[in-house]
Amino acid sequence: MPDTSLPRADLLQFHMLTTFPPHNVNRDEDGRPKSCQLGGTLRGRISSQAKKRALRFAPHFPEAQRAKRTREAGIRCYRQLTAAGIDDVHAVWAALAVNHATGAGGNAPTLAEAEKLLGGGGKGGKKGKAAAPAEDAIIDRAAVEKALGTEQGLVISTREFARIDEAMARLIQAWQEDRDGFAGHLETWVRQVAKDKLLTTDDHDLDTALFGRMVAADPGFNIEAACAVGHAFTTHAFREEPDYFSAGEELNELKGTGAAITSYAFFGGGVYYQHAVLDRGHLRENLTRGRTLAEAKLLADQAIDAFLTGLVLSQPKGKRNSHASDVGASYVLVTRGGDPSLNLGLAFLDPVTTDQDSDIMKASIGRLADFQQKLAEAYGLGNDICIFNAYPPARANQPAVNEVWTMAELRNFVLGPRT
Repeated sequence: MPDTSLPRADLLQFHMLTTFPPHNVNRDEDGRPKSCQLGGTLRGRISSQAKKRALRFAPHFPEAQRAKRTREAGIRCYRQLTAAGIDDVHAVWAALAVNHATGAGGNAPTLAEAEKLLGGGGKGGKKGKAAAPAEDAIIDRAAVEKALGTEQGLVISTREFARIDEAMARLIQAWQEDRDGFAGHLETWVRQVAKDKLLTTDDHDLDTALFGRMVAADPGFNIEAACAVGHAFTTHAFREEPDYFSAGEELNELKGTGAAITSYAFFGGGVYYQHAVLDRGHLRENLTRGRTLAEAKLLADQAIDAFLTGLVLSQPKGKRNSHASDVGASYVLVTRGGDPSLNLGLAFLDPVTTDQDSDIMKASIGRLADFQQKLAEAYGLGNDICIFNAYPPARANQPAVNEVWTMAELRNFVLGPRT
């Protein structure tokens, strides 16, 4: 009989332990390190949003594959058009059309809306002609640009921005070649982009393929993320510490003894557990659209490599200059295969404590490894396993079974087999 079972998933599951010395890489609205309650105990926390941003802006992540989260695409277009000499009303109309065509929602913009935004009250002249502001009217460009910002942040890929720039270049060319007929040309273009949009469903970049995109106003351009990144939290109880600091008066014209600057800051430290999942099959599916299968596989390997390197080495940059808090993961347990995704954070529901013969990282490593093994036995899990141990106090004389000591070996496991 034919095999009618569902295809097995192709998941990479990451479980990482990272020690942060005194830091404040991810702070709340009061400037304090983020935290959470787990097992009745306060834990330090680093949000998934902060970690994903660190992944996207890591030096190794290809800039040409990084989308932009922005409310200012229309503002950028408005500046391009007015710099080329196009009048403000037409430039605003085009900018509003760009906002609409990249997911801002609402109806296609009209010339009257552009006039109203500029204070023209929506009263135009002949059809297709803009009601230009009075000659002595001073346009408050800062106010105009503020009004051109979208209510929600939009996710626009590098290739989509390239399409927008090409469209602006064509509008500028049309203006330069036929100013009298430009209004009609622009009206035709606005209708066209309102219908066809400036977003794409093909040729996704690594950023949107990995982290997804939601376009609430036009769900057809949604992209389901191929990865999930959890909030990191300390394996043990966390204590926030205040830091009073001052800077001496260095000019000191008054010959006083007071400080020029005094304030409070906050920090914490500890061993953080981080969970992340990458669906290799879904990643390849996202990248296949608009590409050959071979191109998609090659780009998927590039995305997986960038994701792995970022998970291990890229951290949020909050208060970095105050703490030099750049650290890498000390212990990474990776599983590869079709097992269901399981967060192993429950290993630390009871906070880790230590005695005189142990340290918090060694104790956390032992807790995580033991919990994963027992969970695999309980659920009958069969994924391949690789453990990257970069914490010398927790190493034996040679790597244990499934254990590696170099990033190169870890990378080989994560990238293969390439199916």
